[in-house]
Amino acid sequence: MMRQLVILVAAMFLAACAAPQKVISEAERQQQAVQWAITEEVKLRLVAADCAQLDGILEAAANYAVRDWHLRNGELIKSADEHFTYHMAMFNQGNWDGATAMSQQMVYAAVQNAEQQSNAILQVDPKEKRNVCLSTLDRYKQGGFDLVQINPQMAAQLNDLKSNRSLQEQKMQLQRAVVKDTPRTGRSLYLVEKLWAEKECPRGAVKVLVSNWPDEVYQGSCNNESVVIACKWGNCREMK
Repeated sequence: MMRQLVILVAAMFLAACAAPQKVISEAERQQQAVQWAITEEVKLRLVAADCAQLDGILEAAANYAVRDWHLRNGELIKSADEHFTYHMAMFNQGNWDGATAMSQQMVYAAVQNAEQQSNAILQVDPKEKRNVCLSTLDRYKQGGFDLVQINPQMAAQLNDLKSNRSLQEQKMQLQRAVVKDTPRTGRSLYLVEKLWAEKECPRGAVKVLVSNWPDEVYQGSCNNESVVIACKWGNCREMK
C-alpha cells in the first residue's frame, strides 16, 4: 500500500512538471512593468500627500522624498509613461474605444493597487503615524524604495524600453497621419465615464478639457446639468 502511494505521488509530481506553462510574451512583460511603475509612483505620491497633512516638517519631508525619488527613478518612469502612450496610440486601429478602455483599466488597476499599498503603510495607530511617515519618507529619500531596489527585473524591463523611444515616436507620427480623426482623450476617461454612469447619463456626454497626466479635467452634460470632474493620478472627483 505504501509503495502504491509513493508511486501515485511520484506520478502526480511528474505530471505537474510536464504540464505546459503559460508563456508570457515580451509585450506582456512590458505591460506588466509599465503598470508596476505607475503603481509605485502613485503609491509614493499618495503616501507623501497623506503624510504632508500632519505638519510642516512632514510636508517638507514629503516634498524632498518625492523630489529625490524622481531624480533617481525619473528616467524609468518616463520610459513607462512613453510606452503607455505608445501602446494607446498603436492599438488605435479603428477601435479607439476598445484601446482606450483597455489602457485606462490598466491605470485604474494600478491606482487601486497603489491605494491599497499606501493604506497598508499608513493605517496605523494615530499616535504612531507621524513616526511611520518620517521613516517611510526617509526610506523613499534615501533610495530604499527605488525601482531597481524593490524589483530589479521589472526595472531592467523599463530600462530596455528607453532604447525603443525614437522608433516608437516614428511609429506614432505615422499613426497620427493615418488616423486623422482620433478623439481627444485622457487616461482617466474610463474612470470618469464610470462616475458618469452612476448619474445615469450617456457615455458620449463626457468630453476632455485638460489632458495632462496626472492632472486631467473633464466636463459632462446631462439632464440640463453641466458637471466638471477633476482627476489626479486616476483619482477622479466631481468639482462642486
